[in-house]
This record gives sequence, C-alpha cells and structure tokens, in this order.
Amino acid sequence: MKSMKKIPNASYDYYDVPKIRDFEELICLRKDSTKTAFMYREEGKLVRKSFKDAYGDVRDLSKYFAQYYKGKNIAVVGENSYAWVVCAMAIVRSGNVCVALDKDAGVEIWKKQLRQVDVNAVYYSGDYCEEISGLVRKSFPLEEWEDYRKEGRRCGAVKGGRDIDADAMIFFTSGTTGFGKAVVLSQKNIVTDLWAASSIYEPVGASTSFLPYHHAFGFVTSLLMPYYYGVRTFISGSLKHLTDDFKDGKPDTIFAVPMVVETFYKQIWRQARREKREKKLEWGIKISEAALKMGVDLRPKLFGSILAEFGGKCRYIICGGAHLDEKYVKWFRSIGIEILNGYGITECAPVVAVNRNHHKCDGSVGQLCRDVEVKIIDGEVVVGGDIVMKGYYKDRKATAEVLKNGYFFTGDLGRVDEDGFLHITGRKKNLIILSNGENVSPEEIEAVLAKDKGVNEVAVYEYGNRIIASIYPNEGYFGDQDYFDELIYSYNNDKPKNRQIAMVRVRSKAFPRNNNGKILRDKLIEEDNHEG
Repeated sequence: MKSMKKIPNASYDYYDVPKIRDFEELICLRKDSTKTAFMYREEGKLVRKSFKDAYGDVRDLSKYFAQYYKGKNIAVVGENSYAWVVCAMAIVRSGNVCVALDKDAGVEIWKKQLRQVDVNAVYYSGDYCEEISGLVRKSFPLEEWEDYRKEGRRCGAVKGGRDIDADAMIFFTSGTTGFGKAVVLSQKNIVTDLWAASSIYEPVGASTSFLPYHHAFGFVTSLLMPYYYGVRTFISGSLKHLTDDFKDGKPDTIFAVPMVVETFYKQIWRQARREKREKKLEWGIKISEAALKMGVDLRPKLFGSILAEFGGKCRYIICGGAHLDEKYVKWFRSIGIEILNGYGITECAPVVAVNRNHHKCDGSVGQLCRDVEVKIIDGEVVVGGDIVMKGYYKDRKATAEVLKNGYFFTGDLGRVDEDGFLHITGRKKNLIILSNGENVSPEEIEAVLAKDKGVNEVAVYEYGNRIIASIYPNEGYFGDQDYFDELIYSYNNDKPKNRQIAMVRVRSKAFPRNNNGKILRDKLIEEDNHEG
C-alpha cells in the first residue's frame, strides 16, 4: 500500500501568477513557446496548436477584424471550437466587442439578442447557416477563419487598441425567470478575474474544456484560465464525444456545472448496475474512505477503471454555476477526484470564490479570490472590485437595481465564516415569507430532504400560502406517494407549525432547468400546479 502524501488543510499563500493588463498581454505571455496550448478533433483527426501558433492566429485575425470593423459589436455563435476561441480573442484585441451567443437559443431568441445589443456582424458555425445568416446583413462562416487570418496577415498592424475599461465582451445571463440580460465586461474585468482566480487555484496538468463558450464560466474560466497558466487545453466540441476527449486530453482538471457532475455520478452507477458490480463499488467506496482516514490512498487501484473514463489523470473538478449537494463532493473524493466547489456570476467576470487545491471546506463555495471584496448586507452577498461588470447593455434601470457605488448586489444569500470561506445559503427571490413575517429559505429545507435515499432532486416553494415540496424520485421510488408522505411527516415532526411542509408533490419527470443547470422554479411551480 502506498502512503498518501499528507497536506494539511490549512491556509497558505496565493499562487504566484503574472498580473496582465489586457488580452494583448495575455496572448503575448508565451508567444514564442512551441508547447501545446490547444488540442481538438477535426474530421476525426487530433490537431495540436502551440502557444506560438495561437498567438499568430489571434494576431492575424485581429488585423482582419480591425480592417473591417471599428468599435463594433460582433457576435460569435457555434459549438466549442478553436475557430470560436481565436475569433473571440481577435475581436476583442482588434478593439471591437465580442458578443457570445448561445448556439441552442434558436432564431427568435437570436433576433431579440441581436437587436438588443446592436450587433453589426455574426460569425457562425456552418451548422447554423440557414438560421443565422438571414438575421443580420453581415454574416460569415467560422469555418473559413483561416481565410480571414490570411487576409489579415496582409493588413497593417493593429494600432493602439482600446481602453481596457471599454466594452470587450457581452455575455447573456441564463435567465431562470425570463429573457436573459446582456452583461458587458471590459478587458480589465476579465484579466483581473483570471489573475484573482488563478492566485487561488493551480491547474498543474492539462485540462479538457467542454462547457459552452457563450457562458463566462465556459470561456473565461475553463478556456482562458488554463491558457493564462500555460497548460494544455483539449477543446471538446460535443458532449457526445466527451469520453473520447477525456481519454485523448488526459486532463488534470475538468471544469463543470453541477448538472454535469450529477450526470457523471449517475452514469458511473448505471454502468456498475449494468455490469452487476454495484455491490463491489459500494464496498470499494467504504474501504477507500476507511483507508484515507488512516492516511493510505487505495483509490487508483480500487477505481482505476472509473478514473480511466476521465482520462486516467483527473485530480480536480472545478464546479460552479449552481448549487451542488455536498454528497457529490464526498463521493467523488472517495474514488480519487477532488471537487472544488466555487462561486461565480456572469456579472463578476465570473469567479468570486473557489476552494483551493489544499485548503477547502465542504459545503462552502471556497475562499474569496485575490483582491475581491465581499460584504454581506442584510444577508445578501455583495461583491466589489475590478471584476464587477460595467453594467447591462443600454439598460440603466436594470443596472441601477444591482450596481450601487461600484458594488454588485448578487441576489444570493450567504455568509463568510471565520476561516474566510463563503457559504451560499439561498436565493433572495426564492425566500418564502410566512404569514407572521418570518423568512424561510427553501434551499435549507431542500438540503435536508436531498439527503434521503429516495430523493433524486427536490425543490421547495410557496403556493397558496402553503410550503410545498416537489420531489423527483430516485429509481425504485417512482409513484411511491406513501414513502414521501412519511418523509415529510418525519421532517415536520420537530418543526413549528408555520414552518412545516404542507404537501409533497411526487413528480414523474425531472425538473425543468436552463442550459446552465439551474432549476426554472417558475416553470416547475406551473407544472406542479397545472391542474390546480
């Protein structure tokens, strides 16, 4: 048995990372390095791009964009690809604004968004030619990026560049209750967040990037952060090929949202059941946890076949974007992958806090990133610093509601403990106001009910002046109303009458979610109570 290297879970200094001013300094960090920056699959073949290649491609594309556009809003839409990456970086470097569109949003949403942010041109993946090409006067296929690069190479150098405080990228929020807002980030916002978050977490080996780049978490954190650190990134264009991409990319670090983590968990157990080794997996986890307590790491031997599905070298999953139940953190740790939960929001470019490689607190969303200021005002998490957005595009009213004296009011409820770890306890708009004026956080009730073996997912809300629990069961518990009535009876047993759950609704289908994995509560309530 090999002894596990013991690293005390205690505070330590920030990682030493370079402070950069803008995208120009970002791409110049390793402009002469022949080390692989990006890997991706093209027509079934693996392609490698060095940092030197990436620098040249962005430089030449910047000249192309500067030749045809001056301070314009240029949209990019398509699956994750090297073309998406270099075009987005070149648009910003050229002094224009990159608008990141969701490839799955559809024509009607695109129409609204293109008008909303005054888009001048769209660069799109060929799969979306028919839908997107007629929406704006100027539209061009991303697949022809090398032609644009060659044309740019013949142009003069990009002169000057824009103010680092000027508009640089526009990301649309997920919109759990309606149409998303257009968040405007500057180069200063983005590169400050790269520095602040990278000072907290260190991806030692390669990474695989599969989160969609139209989200700030996907583009800034899972793509630009490894590039900033100087580690290789495998660009995964489709979840269908993710297992193959893991095996080819052999990541040390994976960036994921809770919905993806939960999917990994379910797939592992599904595979175990299919191969009739469910009991073996259960025993393996018990043995692993007992051995770890004694300072012995048996995980590579016990779970080698599972870890191989993640490329064989994965040590960390950085998770953010929504709430992740603590049980997943502990379960993945027992098989050899540490989930470092974090907290971010598009309006903060996006990372605010994250658990560290060797200093973490289960149940928290980590320690505050370097030079990021967080206040708790009336229970709400409020963020200050250079990572805070410029505002919502041409929406002064919405901006004024959340941006006050340079501080962003997140709408999330939380606290910072004595060790500096941030804990998110709920969402302000989800609070249930009781008839006596008391506030009840549905997330706190959900955290208790979620621990039950029969519960796959749970949401608590107020309807008809009563507290309702909506439960989507695990396999073997579908339609078992008596079981869940008993669960609620047990929960209510020691609760004051006005804090008791009045009814449990047992669902036959999973909760409606947005593409970032957050529950669409309004739609859920509508579905649950459709028949009155």
